[in-house]
Amino acid sequence: MNRRAPANSLKLAKLPRRIIFVLAIITSAFYSQSAAAREPLERRLLRTIQIGAPQDITVAEIKHIAENPNSKYIDNILARSALLVLQQDNPKLIPYNELLDNVLNNLAPDSNAFPTLPALPDFRGKETVFTMVYAMVMSGNQEQVTAVLEKHLLTGGKYKQAVVISALRNIGTPRAVGLIQKYAEAGQESNLAQTAIADEDYPVLFEMHDRWNMIPPAARNRDNLRAVAQSGCDQRAAMAAYWLGFFAPSVDPNKEVADLQAFEAIIHKNTPDCEMMEHVIALKSLALRSPKSVAYWNRLARQTSNVWERHQIVINAWGRFGSKFAPAALDLLKTEPSQYIQWELLNGNLQTRQDYVYRDYWDIWIPVNILVPMEFPEGGRRAPQPKMDESDLNAMLHWLESGARPKDPWVYNHMLYHLADFVSGNDTHRFLLFFNAHPERAKNYWILENLTDPAALPLLKYWSTLPAPPDQLENLKSLIARLDNRNHGSSPSTTPCCEATEICLLDHLTHAEPQSPVEIHSEKEAQAWLHSTSASVSDFKIAYTDDSKRSATVTFKAGFDQHWEFIYDCWRRTDPAAITSR
Repeated sequence: MNRRAPANSLKLAKLPRRIIFVLAIITSAFYSQSAAAREPLERRLLRTIQIGAPQDITVAEIKHIAENPNSKYIDNILARSALLVLQQDNPKLIPYNELLDNVLNNLAPDSNAFPTLPALPDFRGKETVFTMVYAMVMSGNQEQVTAVLEKHLLTGGKYKQAVVISALRNIGTPRAVGLIQKYAEAGQESNLAQTAIADEDYPVLFEMHDRWNMIPPAARNRDNLRAVAQSGCDQRAAMAAYWLGFFAPSVDPNKEVADLQAFEAIIHKNTPDCEMMEHVIALKSLALRSPKSVAYWNRLARQTSNVWERHQIVINAWGRFGSKFAPAALDLLKTEPSQYIQWELLNGNLQTRQDYVYRDYWDIWIPVNILVPMEFPEGGRRAPQPKMDESDLNAMLHWLESGARPKDPWVYNHMLYHLADFVSGNDTHRFLLFFNAHPERAKNYWILENLTDPAALPLLKYWSTLPAPPDQLENLKSLIARLDNRNHGSSPSTTPCCEATEICLLDHLTHAEPQSPVEIHSEKEAQAWLHSTSASVSDFKIAYTDDSKRSATVTFKAGFDQHWEFIYDCWRRTDPAAITSR
Protein backbone atom coordinates (compact mmCIF):
# COMPACT_ATOMS: atom_id res chain seq x y z
CA MET A 1 0.00 0.00 0.00
CA ASN A 2 1.32 3.41 -0.98
CA ARG A 3 1.67 5.91 1.86
CA ARG A 4 1.63 9.62 1.16
CA ALA A 5 4.20 11.75 2.85
CA PRO A 6 2.94 14.34 5.35
CA ALA A 7 2.30 17.76 3.89
CA ASN A 8 5.20 19.27 5.89
CA SER A 9 7.75 16.61 4.94
CA LEU A 10 10.96 17.69 3.21
CA LYS A 11 11.02 16.73 -0.46
CA LEU A 12 14.67 16.90 -1.45
CA ALA A 13 13.84 16.18 -5.06
CA LYS A 14 11.98 19.47 -5.36
CA LEU A 15 14.62 21.61 -3.58
CA PRO A 16 17.00 23.73 -5.65
CA ARG A 17 20.30 22.01 -6.42
CA ARG A 18 22.26 24.73 -4.60
CA ILE A 19 20.43 24.02 -1.31
CA ILE A 20 20.93 20.26 -1.72
CA PHE A 21 24.65 20.88 -2.27
CA VAL A 22 24.89 23.01 0.88
CA LEU A 23 23.05 20.38 2.95
CA ALA A 24 25.43 17.71 1.65
CA ILE A 25 28.46 19.80 2.72
CA ILE A 26 26.98 20.38 6.19
CA THR A 27 26.16 16.69 6.63
CA SER A 28 29.61 15.66 5.44
CA ALA A 29 31.28 18.14 7.77
CA PHE A 30 29.24 16.88 10.72
CA TYR A 31 30.22 13.26 10.17
CA SER A 32 33.85 14.17 9.51
CA GLN A 33 33.96 16.11 12.78
CA SER A 34 32.40 13.19 14.66
CA ALA A 35 34.95 10.79 13.21
CA ALA A 36 37.81 13.16 14.04
CA ALA A 37 36.55 13.56 17.60
CA ARG A 38 36.34 9.82 18.15
CA GLU A 39 38.58 8.66 20.98
CA PRO A 40 41.64 6.51 20.23
CA LEU A 41 41.04 2.78 20.04
CA GLU A 42 43.01 1.91 23.18
CA ARG A 43 41.02 4.40 25.27
CA ARG A 44 37.70 2.93 24.08
CA LEU A 45 38.87 -0.63 24.70
CA LEU A 46 40.09 0.21 28.20
CA ARG A 47 36.83 1.90 29.13
CA THR A 48 34.93 -1.10 27.80
CA ILE A 49 36.91 -3.23 30.29
CA GLN A 50 36.36 -0.77 33.12
CA ILE A 51 32.61 -0.33 32.62
CA GLY A 52 31.68 -3.76 31.27
CA ALA A 53 29.77 -2.41 28.26
CA PRO A 54 31.04 -1.61 24.73
CA GLN A 55 32.22 2.00 24.43
CA ASP A 56 31.82 3.41 20.92
CA ILE A 57 32.88 0.05 19.50
CA THR A 58 30.98 -3.12 18.63
CA VAL A 59 31.63 -6.61 19.93
CA ALA A 60 32.34 -7.66 16.33
CA GLU A 61 35.01 -4.97 16.01
CA ILE A 62 36.59 -6.05 19.32
CA LYS A 63 36.63 -9.67 18.14
CA HIS A 64 38.32 -8.65 14.90
CA ILE A 65 41.10 -6.91 16.84
CA ALA A 66 41.53 -9.90 19.17
CA GLU A 67 41.69 -12.40 16.28
CA ASN A 68 43.84 -10.31 13.93
CA PRO A 69 47.48 -11.50 14.08
CA ASN A 70 48.60 -8.04 12.89
CA SER A 71 47.04 -6.19 15.83
CA LYS A 72 49.41 -4.35 18.15
CA TYR A 73 50.38 -6.32 21.25
CA ILE A 74 48.64 -3.95 23.67
CA ASP A 75 45.55 -3.70 21.42
CA ASN A 76 45.27 -7.48 21.39
CA ILE A 77 45.54 -7.65 25.19
CA LEU A 78 42.95 -4.91 25.70
CA ALA A 79 40.59 -6.50 23.16
CA ARG A 80 40.88 -9.94 24.79
CA SER A 81 40.31 -8.35 28.20
CA ALA A 82 37.23 -6.50 26.92
CA LEU A 83 35.77 -9.69 25.49
CA LEU A 84 36.39 -11.50 28.77
CA VAL A 85 34.49 -8.85 30.77
CA LEU A 86 31.70 -8.88 28.16
CA GLN A 87 31.50 -12.70 28.46
CA GLN A 88 32.38 -12.94 24.74
CA ASP A 89 35.88 -14.45 24.84
CA ASN A 90 36.75 -16.73 21.92
CA PRO A 91 37.67 -20.25 23.19
CA LYS A 92 39.60 -20.91 19.98
CA LEU A 93 42.20 -18.28 20.86
CA ILE A 94 45.08 -18.75 23.31
CA PRO A 95 43.55 -19.19 26.79
CA TYR A 96 43.40 -15.91 28.68
CA ASN A 97 45.32 -17.45 31.61
CA GLU A 98 48.24 -18.12 29.25
CA LEU A 99 48.01 -14.58 27.90
CA LEU A 100 48.44 -13.24 31.45
CA ASP A 101 51.31 -15.71 31.96
CA ASN A 102 53.07 -14.25 28.92
CA VAL A 103 52.59 -10.69 30.10
CA LEU A 104 54.02 -11.54 33.53
CA ASN A 105 56.99 -13.29 31.94
CA ASN A 106 57.76 -10.10 29.99
CA LEU A 107 57.39 -7.85 33.02
CA ALA A 108 60.51 -5.83 33.84
CA PRO A 109 61.08 -2.20 34.87
CA ASP A 110 62.43 -1.14 31.46
CA SER A 111 60.78 -3.73 29.22
CA ASN A 112 60.23 -2.67 25.60
CA ALA A 113 57.18 -4.94 25.47
CA PHE A 114 55.01 -2.18 26.96
CA PRO A 115 55.83 1.13 25.27
CA THR A 116 53.73 4.02 26.53
CA LEU A 117 50.94 5.09 24.17
CA PRO A 118 49.76 8.62 23.31
CA ALA A 119 46.20 7.41 23.98
CA LEU A 120 47.13 6.05 27.42
CA PRO A 121 50.05 8.05 28.85
CA ASP A 122 52.11 6.18 31.48
CA PHE A 123 50.15 2.97 30.87
CA ARG A 124 52.94 0.38 30.90
CA GLY A 125 53.65 -3.13 32.16
CA LYS A 126 52.23 -3.00 35.67
CA GLU A 127 49.10 -1.17 34.46
CA THR A 128 48.62 -3.90 31.85
CA VAL A 129 48.84 -6.57 34.55
CA PHE A 130 46.42 -4.73 36.85
CA THR A 131 43.94 -4.29 33.98
CA MET A 132 44.07 -8.00 33.11
CA VAL A 133 43.58 -8.95 36.75
CA TYR A 134 40.64 -6.54 36.90
CA ALA A 135 39.14 -8.17 33.78
CA MET A 136 39.44 -11.66 35.25
CA VAL A 137 37.89 -10.67 38.57
CA MET A 138 34.99 -8.77 36.97
CA SER A 139 34.30 -11.69 34.64
CA GLY A 140 33.97 -14.04 37.62
CA ASN A 141 37.42 -15.64 37.34
CA GLN A 142 38.99 -14.39 40.57
CA GLU A 143 40.09 -17.87 41.69
CA GLN A 144 41.75 -18.54 38.34
CA VAL A 145 43.64 -15.25 38.33
CA THR A 146 44.75 -15.85 41.91
CA ALA A 147 46.18 -19.21 40.82
CA VAL A 148 48.07 -17.56 37.93
CA LEU A 149 49.55 -14.93 40.23
CA GLU A 150 50.54 -17.58 42.78
CA LYS A 151 52.69 -19.30 40.12
CA HIS A 152 54.64 -16.08 39.57
CA LEU A 153 54.96 -15.04 43.19
CA LEU A 154 58.37 -16.63 43.77
CA THR A 155 59.74 -16.50 40.21
CA GLY A 156 61.45 -13.79 38.21
CA GLY A 157 62.91 -10.55 39.46
CA LYS A 158 62.00 -8.38 42.40
CA TYR A 159 59.98 -5.97 40.25
CA LYS A 160 57.72 -8.72 38.93
CA GLN A 161 57.18 -10.11 42.43
CA ALA A 162 56.35 -6.61 43.69
CA VAL A 163 53.70 -6.15 40.97
CA VAL A 164 52.26 -9.63 41.63
CA ILE A 165 51.99 -8.85 45.35
CA SER A 166 50.20 -5.59 44.53
CA ALA A 167 47.83 -7.44 42.19
CA LEU A 168 46.97 -9.96 44.92
CA ARG A 169 46.41 -7.12 47.36
CA ASN A 170 44.10 -5.46 44.83
CA ILE A 171 42.01 -8.64 44.50
CA GLY A 172 41.63 -8.65 48.27
CA THR A 173 40.08 -12.10 48.84
CA PRO A 174 41.17 -14.08 51.92
CA ARG A 175 43.04 -16.49 49.63
CA ALA A 176 44.89 -13.66 47.87
CA VAL A 177 45.87 -12.01 51.16
CA GLY A 178 46.91 -15.41 52.54
CA LEU A 179 49.36 -15.85 49.64
CA ILE A 180 50.96 -12.50 50.50
CA GLN A 181 51.31 -13.64 54.12
CA LYS A 182 52.99 -16.87 52.98
CA TYR A 183 55.37 -14.86 50.82
CA ALA A 184 56.23 -12.69 53.81
CA GLU A 185 57.34 -15.81 55.63
CA ALA A 186 59.17 -17.50 52.75
CA GLY A 187 60.13 -14.76 50.30
CA GLN A 188 63.33 -12.74 50.24
CA GLU A 189 61.42 -9.45 50.32
CA SER A 190 59.27 -9.84 53.42
CA ASN A 191 59.16 -6.08 53.92
CA LEU A 192 57.46 -5.71 50.53
CA ALA A 193 54.78 -8.23 51.48
CA GLN A 194 54.22 -6.81 54.95
CA THR A 195 53.86 -3.32 53.50
CA ALA A 196 51.36 -4.59 50.92
CA ILE A 197 49.20 -6.09 53.67
CA ALA A 198 49.32 -2.87 55.70
CA ASP A 199 48.97 -0.59 52.65
CA GLU A 200 45.26 -1.26 52.14
CA ASP A 201 43.31 0.40 49.37
CA TYR A 202 39.54 0.37 49.19
CA PRO A 203 37.47 -0.92 47.52
CA VAL A 204 39.28 -4.14 46.62
CA LEU A 205 38.31 -5.82 43.37
CA PHE A 206 36.24 -8.66 44.77
CA GLU A 207 34.04 -6.07 46.51
CA MET A 208 33.46 -4.34 43.18
CA HIS A 209 32.59 -7.66 41.56
CA ASP A 210 30.02 -8.33 44.27
CA ARG A 211 28.28 -5.09 43.22
CA TRP A 212 28.91 -5.53 39.47
CA ASN A 213 25.30 -6.32 38.46
CA MET A 214 23.56 -3.61 40.47
CA ILE A 215 23.15 -1.73 37.17
CA PRO A 216 22.75 -3.86 33.99
CA PRO A 217 25.47 -3.36 31.35
CA ALA A 218 22.94 -2.00 28.85
CA ALA A 219 22.09 0.80 31.31
CA ARG A 220 25.71 1.88 31.87
CA ASN A 221 25.59 4.90 29.60
CA ARG A 222 26.68 8.35 30.73
CA ASP A 223 23.22 9.90 31.14
CA ASN A 224 21.70 6.98 33.03
CA LEU A 225 24.72 6.61 35.32
CA ARG A 226 24.55 10.33 36.11
CA ALA A 227 20.86 10.03 36.98
CA VAL A 228 21.52 7.09 39.33
CA ALA A 229 24.50 8.85 40.96
CA GLN A 230 22.34 11.94 41.51
CA SER A 231 19.51 9.91 43.07
CA GLY A 232 21.19 9.64 46.49
CA CYS A 233 24.04 7.78 48.11
CA ASP A 234 24.01 4.02 48.54
CA GLN A 235 25.80 1.07 46.97
CA ARG A 236 23.94 1.42 43.66
CA ALA A 237 24.64 5.15 43.40
CA ALA A 238 28.30 4.52 44.27
CA MET A 239 28.60 1.94 41.46
CA ALA A 240 27.05 4.44 39.06
CA ALA A 241 29.62 7.02 40.20
CA TYR A 242 32.41 4.43 39.80
CA TRP A 243 31.58 3.76 36.13
CA LEU A 244 30.79 7.42 35.43
CA GLY A 245 34.33 8.32 36.50
CA PHE A 246 35.82 6.42 33.56
CA PHE A 247 34.20 8.59 30.89
CA ALA A 248 36.09 11.39 29.19
CA PRO A 249 35.00 14.94 30.12
CA SER A 250 31.64 15.69 28.53
CA VAL A 251 31.51 18.03 25.53
CA ASP A 252 28.40 19.52 27.14
CA PRO A 253 29.73 21.79 29.93
CA ASN A 254 26.44 21.56 31.86
CA LYS A 255 26.59 17.77 31.91
CA GLU A 256 30.25 17.86 32.93
CA VAL A 257 29.43 20.11 35.89
CA ALA A 258 26.51 17.83 36.79
CA ASP A 259 28.79 14.78 36.81
CA LEU A 260 31.35 16.43 39.08
CA GLN A 261 28.64 17.74 41.39
CA ALA A 262 27.18 14.23 41.67
CA PHE A 263 30.59 12.92 42.81
CA GLU A 264 30.99 15.72 45.35
CA ALA A 265 27.48 15.21 46.71
CA ILE A 266 28.34 11.58 47.52
CA ILE A 267 31.69 12.59 49.05
CA HIS A 268 30.07 15.02 51.46
CA LYS A 269 27.01 12.95 52.42
CA ASN A 270 27.10 10.90 55.64
CA THR A 271 24.29 8.44 56.29
CA PRO A 272 24.18 4.74 57.30
CA ASP A 273 24.04 3.91 53.55
CA CYS A 274 26.70 6.43 52.57
CA GLU A 275 29.96 5.89 54.40
CA MET A 276 33.66 5.37 53.76
CA MET A 277 33.38 2.95 50.82
CA GLU A 278 30.96 5.15 48.89
CA HIS A 279 33.06 8.24 49.63
CA VAL A 280 36.31 6.62 48.41
CA ILE A 281 34.67 5.48 45.17
CA ALA A 282 33.38 9.00 44.51
CA LEU A 283 36.81 10.46 45.34
CA LYS A 284 38.42 8.17 42.77
CA SER A 285 35.88 9.11 40.11
CA LEU A 286 36.19 12.82 40.80
CA ALA A 287 39.99 12.74 40.34
CA LEU A 288 39.78 10.52 37.26
CA ARG A 289 37.43 13.00 35.62
CA SER A 290 38.89 16.30 36.85
CA PRO A 291 42.29 17.35 38.22
CA LYS A 292 40.67 20.09 40.36
CA SER A 293 43.60 21.95 42.01
CA VAL A 294 46.32 21.48 44.61
CA ALA A 295 44.44 23.86 46.90
CA TYR A 296 41.25 21.81 46.45
CA TRP A 297 42.82 18.49 47.49
CA ASN A 298 44.81 20.17 50.28
CA ARG A 299 41.65 21.71 51.71
CA LEU A 300 39.68 18.47 51.35
CA ALA A 301 42.41 16.49 53.14
CA ARG A 302 42.29 18.90 56.08
CA GLN A 303 38.49 18.69 56.27
CA THR A 304 38.26 14.88 56.08
CA SER A 305 38.42 12.87 59.29
CA ASN A 306 38.31 9.33 57.85
CA VAL A 307 41.83 7.97 57.29
CA TRP A 308 40.96 5.87 54.18
CA GLU A 309 39.25 8.80 52.51
CA ARG A 310 42.18 11.07 53.35
CA HIS A 311 44.53 8.47 51.90
CA GLN A 312 42.64 8.50 48.60
CA ILE A 313 42.68 12.31 48.55
CA VAL A 314 46.48 12.33 48.89
CA ILE A 315 46.85 9.75 46.09
CA ASN A 316 44.55 11.89 43.92
CA ALA A 317 46.74 14.95 44.49
CA TRP A 318 50.00 13.15 43.74
CA GLY A 319 48.47 11.41 40.72
CA ARG A 320 47.20 14.66 39.24
CA PHE A 321 49.91 17.16 40.21
CA GLY A 322 53.14 15.29 41.02
CA SER A 323 55.88 17.61 42.27
CA LYS A 324 53.49 20.59 42.30
CA PHE A 325 51.77 18.96 45.27
CA ALA A 326 55.05 18.49 47.20
CA PRO A 327 55.02 21.79 49.16
CA ALA A 328 51.40 21.28 50.24
CA ALA A 329 52.13 17.65 51.13
CA LEU A 330 55.07 18.72 53.29
CA ASP A 331 52.80 21.19 55.06
CA LEU A 332 50.18 18.47 55.62
CA LEU A 333 52.90 16.25 57.09
CA LYS A 334 53.21 18.63 60.06
CA THR A 335 49.79 17.73 61.41
CA GLU A 336 48.84 14.40 59.81
CA PRO A 337 48.09 11.95 62.68
CA SER A 338 48.04 8.69 60.67
CA GLN A 339 51.33 6.90 60.01
CA TYR A 340 49.69 5.36 56.93
CA ILE A 341 49.23 8.76 55.30
CA GLN A 342 52.49 10.19 56.65
CA TRP A 343 54.31 7.63 54.49
CA GLU A 344 52.42 8.84 51.39
CA LEU A 345 53.23 12.48 52.14
CA LEU A 346 56.91 11.83 52.90
CA ASN A 347 57.62 9.34 50.11
CA GLY A 348 55.94 11.55 47.55
CA ASN A 349 58.19 14.44 48.56
CA LEU A 350 61.32 12.31 48.39
CA GLN A 351 60.40 10.92 44.96
CA THR A 352 59.08 13.96 43.17
CA ARG A 353 61.89 16.20 44.48
CA GLN A 354 64.29 13.81 42.72
CA ASP A 355 62.29 14.24 39.49
CA TYR A 356 60.82 10.73 39.74
CA VAL A 357 57.15 9.90 39.29
CA TYR A 358 55.56 8.83 42.56
CA ARG A 359 51.85 8.30 41.95
CA ASP A 360 50.45 8.72 38.44
CA TYR A 361 46.94 8.92 36.95
CA TRP A 362 46.46 5.15 36.98
CA ASP A 363 47.17 4.93 40.71
CA ILE A 364 43.93 6.85 41.25
CA TRP A 365 42.06 3.86 39.80
CA ILE A 366 44.17 0.96 41.12
CA PRO A 367 47.20 2.06 43.18
CA VAL A 368 50.37 0.03 43.40
CA ASN A 369 52.04 -0.99 46.68
CA ILE A 370 53.71 2.13 48.15
CA LEU A 371 57.21 0.56 47.97
CA VAL A 372 57.06 -0.09 44.21
CA PRO A 373 57.39 3.56 43.08
CA MET A 374 60.06 4.05 45.76
CA GLU A 375 62.25 1.22 44.47
CA PHE A 376 61.24 1.20 40.79
CA PRO A 377 60.42 4.78 39.79
CA GLU A 378 58.76 5.31 36.43
CA GLY A 379 60.84 7.09 33.84
CA GLY A 380 64.22 5.55 34.57
CA ARG A 381 66.42 3.50 36.84
CA ARG A 382 67.70 4.75 40.16
CA ALA A 383 70.84 6.86 39.83
CA PRO A 384 73.94 5.25 41.42
CA GLN A 385 74.12 8.25 43.76
CA PRO A 386 70.75 9.83 44.62
CA LYS A 387 70.49 13.49 43.70
CA MET A 388 68.13 16.24 44.78
CA ASP A 389 68.17 19.82 43.55
CA GLU A 390 69.59 22.20 46.16
CA SER A 391 66.34 24.19 46.35
CA ASP A 392 64.34 21.04 47.05
CA LEU A 393 66.81 19.79 49.64
CA ASN A 394 66.82 23.21 51.28
CA ALA A 395 63.01 23.18 51.43
CA MET A 396 63.02 19.89 53.36
CA LEU A 397 65.87 20.92 55.68
CA HIS A 398 64.23 24.29 56.30
CA TRP A 399 60.99 22.46 57.17
CA LEU A 400 62.88 20.56 59.87
CA GLU A 401 64.67 23.71 61.04
CA SER A 402 61.28 25.36 61.55
CA GLY A 403 60.54 22.71 64.19
CA ALA A 404 58.20 20.64 62.00
CA ARG A 405 58.36 16.86 62.37
CA PRO A 406 56.31 13.87 61.21
CA LYS A 407 54.21 12.86 64.21
CA ASP A 408 55.25 9.21 63.94
CA PRO A 409 58.86 8.62 65.16
CA TRP A 410 59.42 5.82 62.65
CA VAL A 411 58.45 8.08 59.76
CA TYR A 412 60.79 10.79 61.12
CA ASN A 413 63.65 8.30 61.36
CA HIS A 414 63.17 7.32 57.73
CA MET A 415 62.95 10.94 56.67
CA LEU A 416 66.42 11.52 58.13
CA TYR A 417 67.66 8.21 56.71
CA HIS A 418 66.73 9.27 53.16
CA LEU A 419 67.87 12.89 53.48
CA ALA A 420 71.35 11.64 54.47
CA ASP A 421 71.70 10.58 50.80
CA PHE A 422 71.72 14.16 49.58
CA VAL A 423 73.65 16.32 52.06
CA SER A 424 77.14 17.73 51.67
CA GLY A 425 79.04 20.79 52.89
CA ASN A 426 76.95 23.06 55.09
CA ASP A 427 73.92 20.83 54.56
CA THR A 428 75.80 18.02 56.31
CA HIS A 429 76.09 20.21 59.42
CA ARG A 430 72.40 21.15 59.17
CA PHE A 431 71.43 17.49 58.87
CA LEU A 432 73.64 16.36 61.76
CA LEU A 433 72.11 19.03 64.00
CA PHE A 434 68.77 17.24 63.67
CA PHE A 435 70.28 13.84 64.31
CA ASN A 436 72.33 15.13 67.25
CA ALA A 437 69.07 16.29 68.89
CA HIS A 438 67.39 12.90 68.33
CA PRO A 439 66.03 11.70 71.68
CA GLU A 440 67.38 8.19 71.00
CA ARG A 441 70.45 9.05 68.97
CA ALA A 442 72.64 6.20 70.18
CA LYS A 443 69.93 3.61 69.33
CA ASN A 444 69.55 4.83 65.78
CA TYR A 445 72.97 5.15 64.14
CA TRP A 446 71.52 3.12 61.25
CA ILE A 447 69.87 6.38 60.15
CA LEU A 448 73.31 7.70 59.12
CA GLU A 449 74.05 4.78 56.81
CA ASN A 450 73.55 6.82 53.63
CA LEU A 451 75.94 9.65 54.54
CA THR A 452 78.61 10.20 51.89
CA ASP A 453 80.32 13.39 53.10
CA PRO A 454 83.70 12.72 54.81
CA ALA A 455 83.37 16.14 56.46
CA ALA A 456 81.10 14.42 59.01
CA LEU A 457 84.00 12.26 60.32
CA PRO A 458 85.05 14.37 63.33
CA LEU A 459 81.59 14.17 64.87
CA LEU A 460 81.04 10.53 63.92
CA LYS A 461 84.35 9.54 65.52
CA TYR A 462 83.41 11.38 68.69
CA TRP A 463 80.06 9.58 68.85
CA SER A 464 81.84 6.25 68.40
CA THR A 465 83.55 6.82 71.78
CA LEU A 466 80.20 7.11 73.60
CA PRO A 467 78.07 4.24 74.95
CA ALA A 468 75.63 2.71 72.43
CA PRO A 469 74.01 -0.68 71.70
CA PRO A 470 76.60 -3.01 70.07
CA ASP A 471 74.74 -3.33 66.75
CA GLN A 472 74.38 0.44 66.40
CA LEU A 473 78.00 1.02 67.36
CA GLU A 474 78.99 -1.46 64.67
CA ASN A 475 76.87 0.47 62.13
CA LEU A 476 78.62 3.68 63.11
CA LYS A 477 82.12 2.22 62.91
CA SER A 478 81.39 0.74 59.47
CA LEU A 479 80.27 4.15 58.26
CA ILE A 480 83.41 5.79 59.68
CA ALA A 481 85.63 3.23 57.92
CA ARG A 482 83.83 3.80 54.62
CA LEU A 483 84.07 7.58 54.83
CA ASP A 484 87.72 7.36 55.92
CA ASN A 485 88.51 5.32 52.80
CA ARG A 486 86.61 7.79 50.68
CA ASN A 487 88.47 10.69 52.27
CA HIS A 488 91.90 9.17 51.70
CA GLY A 489 91.05 8.00 48.20
CA SER A 490 89.55 11.26 47.01
CA SER A 491 91.37 13.32 44.43
CA PRO A 492 92.81 16.71 45.36
CA SER A 493 90.33 19.58 45.43
CA THR A 494 89.80 21.64 42.33
CA THR A 495 92.15 24.61 41.90
CA PRO A 496 90.42 27.81 43.06
CA CYS A 497 89.12 30.15 40.41
CA CYS A 498 91.78 32.81 39.56
CA GLU A 499 90.15 35.41 37.35
CA ALA A 500 89.52 39.08 38.11
CA THR A 501 85.75 38.58 38.37
CA GLU A 502 83.20 38.66 41.18
CA ILE A 503 82.26 35.04 40.46
CA CYS A 504 85.83 34.00 41.31
CA LEU A 505 85.86 36.16 44.44
CA LEU A 506 82.62 34.46 45.56
CA ASP A 507 84.28 31.10 44.94
CA HIS A 508 87.06 32.00 47.40
CA LEU A 509 84.64 33.39 49.97
CA THR A 510 82.28 30.40 50.03
CA HIS A 511 84.87 27.61 49.90
CA ALA A 512 87.09 27.62 52.94
CA GLU A 513 90.65 26.37 52.59
CA PRO A 514 91.22 22.80 53.84
CA GLN A 515 91.62 22.70 57.58
CA SER A 516 93.92 20.54 59.63
CA PRO A 517 92.25 17.38 61.00
CA VAL A 518 89.72 18.16 63.75
CA GLU A 519 89.23 16.07 66.86
CA ILE A 520 86.20 16.39 69.13
CA HIS A 521 86.47 15.37 72.78
CA SER A 522 83.34 16.77 74.47
CA GLU A 523 79.72 17.75 73.89
CA LYS A 524 80.76 21.41 74.02
CA GLU A 525 83.26 20.85 71.21
CA ALA A 526 80.64 18.83 69.31
CA GLN A 527 78.20 21.72 69.50
CA ALA A 528 80.86 24.17 68.35
CA TRP A 529 81.67 21.92 65.39
CA LEU A 530 77.98 21.51 64.48
CA HIS A 531 77.50 25.27 64.36
CA SER A 532 80.65 25.98 62.33
CA THR A 533 79.83 26.37 58.65
CA SER A 534 81.33 27.86 55.51
CA ALA A 535 80.04 31.25 54.48
CA SER A 536 77.13 31.46 52.06
CA VAL A 537 76.39 34.36 49.72
CA SER A 538 73.72 35.67 52.10
CA ASP A 539 76.30 35.94 54.93
CA PHE A 540 78.28 38.90 53.51
CA LYS A 541 78.30 41.96 51.25
CA ILE A 542 81.03 42.95 48.79
CA ALA A 543 82.03 46.62 48.34
CA TYR A 544 84.71 47.34 45.73
CA THR A 545 87.29 49.99 46.68
CA ASP A 546 88.65 50.71 43.17
CA ASP A 547 87.20 51.34 39.73
CA SER A 548 88.76 48.21 38.23
CA LYS A 549 87.01 46.03 40.85
CA ARG A 550 90.26 44.32 41.83
CA SER A 551 90.13 45.43 45.46
CA ALA A 552 87.18 44.78 47.77
CA THR A 553 86.06 44.99 51.38
CA VAL A 554 83.83 42.10 52.41
CA THR A 555 81.55 42.81 55.37
CA PHE A 556 80.16 39.77 57.19
CA LYS A 557 76.89 39.66 59.15
CA ALA A 558 78.87 38.28 62.09
CA GLY A 559 80.46 41.74 62.50
CA PHE A 560 83.92 41.53 60.92
CA ASP A 561 85.48 42.60 57.62
CA GLN A 562 87.95 41.05 55.21
CA HIS A 563 89.95 42.83 52.53
CA TRP A 564 90.60 41.05 49.24
CA GLU A 565 92.77 42.05 46.28
CA PHE A 566 93.42 40.51 42.88
CA ILE A 567 97.23 40.35 42.98
CA TYR A 568 99.77 37.85 41.68
CA ASP A 569 97.17 36.55 39.22
CA CYS A 570 94.60 35.51 41.84
CA TRP A 571 92.30 36.78 44.61
CA ARG A 572 94.10 36.99 47.95
CA ARG A 573 93.23 38.30 51.41
CA THR A 574 95.34 41.32 52.37
CA ASP A 575 93.78 42.37 55.67
CA PRO A 576 96.04 42.28 58.78
CA ALA A 577 94.29 39.19 60.24
CA ALA A 578 95.05 37.15 57.14
CA ILE A 579 98.67 38.33 56.96
CA THR A 580 99.24 37.54 60.67
CA SER A 581 97.81 34.00 60.32
CA ARG A 582 100.23 33.05 57.53
